[in-house]
Amino acid sequence: MTNDYRDTDIGRFGRWADSYDESVLQRLIFAPLQEFTLRAAAAAFPDPGAILDIGCGTGLLLRRAARHFSSSKLTGIDAAEEMIRVAQSSVPEGIPVHFMHAFAEQLPFAARSFDLILTTMSFHHWSDQAKALREVRRVLVPGGVFALADAMPTSLWRWLFARSAHGRFNKLPVLEGMLRDAGLWVDKRLPVPRFGGTVQVVLTRAAAA
Repeated sequence: MTNDYRDTDIGRFGRWADSYDESVLQRLIFAPLQEFTLRAAAAAFPDPGAILDIGCGTGLLLRRAARHFSSSKLTGIDAAEEMIRVAQSSVPEGIPVHFMHAFAEQLPFAARSFDLILTTMSFHHWSDQAKALREVRRVLVPGGVFALADAMPTSLWRWLFARSAHGRFNKLPVLEGMLRDAGLWVDKRLPVPRFGGTVQVVLTRAAAA
């Protein structure tokens, strides 16, 4: 993805920020996907000390994560500053969550900072997916879990994703190859119900140092 495309994409999400939580897509797609991802992540890593959400938007996933991981430190980053502004103003009192403007390709954290990293319907927007995955591996503890939920060009949807200019969607073998190259080993692939196998959660673990 070129920088011009990335900037256009960020601008589009920035303009959406103030009405994002009220979008019909929250009820139809994002909410069930986030709940499914959180349950899968909790089964893979029941008690993470620190959690990072990449592409956090207005923080809805992390507000839900506070119910699944009540003792975890929660951090969210997003490339759209307007999304972070809304997220920061929407945190209920008492939830230990921190939001900041940052890019997946340049995570502003020390190595081994997180036990669990999540991203939902964001990966196809990342401008340099391979570099960002290496960053994910860098900031995960050895054995830490990365849960990546995204649309995959499968079955009857293949033609749509092949023609789409909306980010970059990867076939599973391509995605799994990038994950392995970054030192992230696939544990499970879980199709999300209601999406006909098109949206999947890929659970990976960081390789030992």
